[in-house]
Amino acid sequence: MKLFMAMTAAAAATVLVGTAMGADGDKFVIRGDAAKQLLEQNSINIATAEAIAKACIDEANKEGVKVSIAIYDQYGEPVYMYRMDGQARIAIETAIMKAKTVLNTRQSSKAAMNAVARGGSEARQIQFGNFANSGGLPIVINGNQFIGAIGIGGSAPKVPVWSDEICGYRALTKVMGPQPALLPDVPPPAARGNG
Repeated sequence: MKLFMAMTAAAAATVLVGTAMGADGDKFVIRGDAAKQLLEQNSINIATAEAIAKACIDEANKEGVKVSIAIYDQYGEPVYMYRMDGQARIAIETAIMKAKTVLNTRQSSKAAMNAVARGGSEARQIQFGNFANSGGLPIVINGNQFIGAIGIGGSAPKVPVWSDEICGYRALTKVMGPQPALLPDVPPPAARGNG
C-alpha cells in the first residue's frame, strides 16, 4: 500500500512539474513574426542561448577555469558561440564537436563516450560524426521537445566536482529549471579489470 501511495504521489508530482515546464517552454523558443519567417515553432531563441552560455561562464569563473561554448538549434545551425580569453582553438572545436554529437544522437555526448568505454568502436563513433567525450547536452523543453544542443570544451575535469558537462548541466538547470540526471561515468575496460 505504501508503495502504491508513493507511486501515486510521484506520478502526481511529475504531472505538476511537466505542466509547469510546459507553460514556461514558450519563453525559450522563437515566437511571433520570427517563428512565422522560419516556419518553425521550436527553435531555441538567442536570449535563452545567451543566458545558458553566461550561466556556464559564471560556473567556470567560480571554479577558476576557462571554457568555450557552442550552442546550436535543433537543426544544427549555430545560435551562440563563446570562447573565454586564453582558450585555444581546440577548446572551441571540441565544444562544437560535442554539440554536434548531441545533434546526431539526441542524447548527451557522454553516451557516445560510455559506448566506447564499454568496448564499442571509437572509429565507428567518428565515422558517424560523433565525439566520444562528455560535455555535450541536449536542450529540451516540456520534457520531450528537443530545441538545441550545447557543447562545452576546454576545461580539465575534476569529476565528480567539475567537468565541461557539469558546467553545462548547472547552466541549463539555472536557466531552464530541473534537467534529467547526468549519465554515470563508465570506466574503460582496463579500469574495470577486463583487460
